Amino acid sequence: MDGVKSDQIILALDVDTAEEALSWAKRFRGKIGTFKVGLQLYLRNGVDVLTGLQRLEVPVFLDLKFHDIPQTVGQAVRAVSHWAPRFLTVHASGGQEMMESAVSHAAKETSVLGVTLLTSLSEEAVRAGGWKGGVNETVGCLSELARKAGLAGVVCSPHEASKERSAWGAVAEIVTPGVRPPGTLADDQARSKSASEAIDAGASRIVVGRPILKASNPEAVLEAILSGRG
Repeated sequence: MDGVKSDQIILALDVDTAEEALSWAKRFRGKIGTFKVGLQLYLRNGVDVLTGLQRLEVPVFLDLKFHDIPQTVGQAVRAVSHWAPRFLTVHASGGQEMMESAVSHAAKETSVLGVTLLTSLSEEAVRAGGWKGGVNETVGCLSELARKAGLAGVVCSPHEASKERSAWGAVAEIVTPGVRPPGTLADDQARSKSASEAIDAGASRIVVGRPILKASNPEAVLEAILSGRG
């Protein structure tokens, strides 16, 4: 397997404080392409951490997964547009009109991505939730809506990356969470693969959080990913 480029790595800053988040960003600035701010951190210290990341001049993935009526989502995207994140997420299950509203209100620097199915959902959980077609059919349907809505790409598990790359073509963003280096715990990820496997399958970028944040030697984990061993 080939290695992973540093710009293909998104570090999930799933921590509680702006101080800790910014410490990680300073530690890995220039070594990791993008830093992800999710709900946990945004709701606790959103303004402080985003201000700090702007000062560090690092790309931000604002992963708030907006999902509401089109008007509300459009205004929510507009409300965060001054941060000019590199990436912003909405739930594709909100429908084409909702996604179009997100795109129309996003900053020009921002690529809006459609979250298909969370990587914590197994095949059984997806069917139990009412998606009777299962993972592959559901991801495909939601992905098609995202393309029609003019999104820049989708977020899916590494297991769907190959099919999504074929559907979207070479330029689109196919971002895969659920990345776990060999020998590490899956945690709550039901559909995971290694970083190299995800990239080889067609992912443009991978999201890694706990395998780095919880490691005794985070730099060694990053180096393993970059070298194709992670």
